[in-house]
Amino acid sequence: MGKPLIICIISIICAAVAACSSSGCLDNGSAIPLAGFYDSSSKKIIALDAIDIHAAGAPNDSLILGAGSRATQVYLPFTPAASQIRWAIDYRQENLEGLSDTITFNYESLPYFASDECGAMYYYRITNTEWTSLFIDSVVVVDPLISNIERERIRIYFRTNAEEGSSL
Repeated sequence: MGKPLIICIISIICAAVAACSSSGCLDNGSAIPLAGFYDSSSKKIIALDAIDIHAAGAPNDSLILGAGSRATQVYLPFTPAASQIRWAIDYRQENLEGLSDTITFNYESLPYFASDECGAMYYYRITNTEWTSLFIDSVVVVDPLISNIERERIRIYFRTNAEEGSSL
């Protein structure tokens, strides 16, 4: 093999390796609040499988969690053009059909320029949270700043013990 051919092959390999580099945007480009489900008595994580979660007033086109899907956490997206969103939790367990709770988040949308590669995105700051309390005991905002770092920032505590009155 001649020296020019070896140099040519090495050049092609170097170009291919450089083309596969990961110098572009690797950040998660979405700031979506992650909420976890907890038992209000034990404070332990629980898995729910008999609930629907959807935007209040839009049950058919905004379902983000459906009954039959066992989950310990759920993403609750916010809308950059709004300052409030309401999520409805419909209970699908036997004898609970037609019952639901709602959680209302008031928030600020904060434009954030990440970098040339990643561009711009929105962060959110939760300013107030309200909920109904059929089965929800409380909603705790662990960190009000919702960024694109994947971390549970909201905890929803459910009453799950029959001794506490209404329970899941």
